[in-house]
Amino acid sequence: MRWCLIKKVIEAIFVIALVLFSFYYTEKAIVILESNDPLMKEIKDKGSSKTSLAVNAKVDGDYLIPGYNGLTIDLEESFTKMKGYGSYNESLLVFEEVAPTISIDDYYDKYISSGNGLTTNIALVFTVDNSSYTSNIIEILKEMKTVSTFFIDGEFIDNNTSFIRDVITNGNEIELLSYANKYDELLFKGSLEKIKTLTSTSPKYCYATYDNEEILNLCSKLSMHTIIPTLRLDNNIYSSAKGNLRSGSIISIKLTKENVNELKVLINYIKQRGFTLVTLDTLLNEARSEK
Repeated sequence: MRWCLIKKVIEAIFVIALVLFSFYYTEKAIVILESNDPLMKEIKDKGSSKTSLAVNAKVDGDYLIPGYNGLTIDLEESFTKMKGYGSYNESLLVFEEVAPTISIDDYYDKYISSGNGLTTNIALVFTVDNSSYTSNIIEILKEMKTVSTFFIDGEFIDNNTSFIRDVITNGNEIELLSYANKYDELLFKGSLEKIKTLTSTSPKYCYATYDNEEILNLCSKLSMHTIIPTLRLDNNIYSSAKGNLRSGSIISIKLTKENVNELKVLINYIKQRGFTLVTLDTLLNEARSEK
């Protein structure tokens, strides 16, 4: 009886092993057949020109430049789509992103003053600690179909939650500037949680006008990146920006009546130069916005 049971167990193991081997062999056979298929060879040959290597983030002293994901072809998915189509079609290529080996998320103790410049993206940022001209900015951005990033003081957030909702409704990004123009860790953390509750997103960036260890140390501790604008436009924003734009720029604009009046002109100029206005997170994100 015991030997009979053992024999059944052995037979069951043998059957399972045979099935697994059959699956493995079948899969290997399919891979071999696909690799020899003329369509697969065409995908490899023609698609190779569409791939690119990942670009590592670069550290330059106390500053950091974001990297950029590479692209590789998903051969299996591309083959399946084109097999159904019946021939090679470049538009049916399926890509996978390849992350750089060195990322900005490996460093939080460095300043970021621009994107990587590998796309046409530029980010506008505004710092807000009072309500002056905030509604004007929101309306202009909405009218111009443009988004930007607002660094807002935590004390202002406490008393202006409706403004926060207006900002994010139009696709803009909210980050934390300070709390009552100070950087107390407990108050700062409390404001981060409030932003998270109001927007369902976690702030990622801090704002510094210049090298500031107090801000950098606090934000590094919280795994947040500290940005310093590429261009700070305090007045005459159109003429100040003219000739100084480059891909990857972070442009900070002071909220004044004169600057608000010039903002449409500046936005039009940036777009006419072929740049794309995006949020700060899109600018600094190492993932590709388009594949």
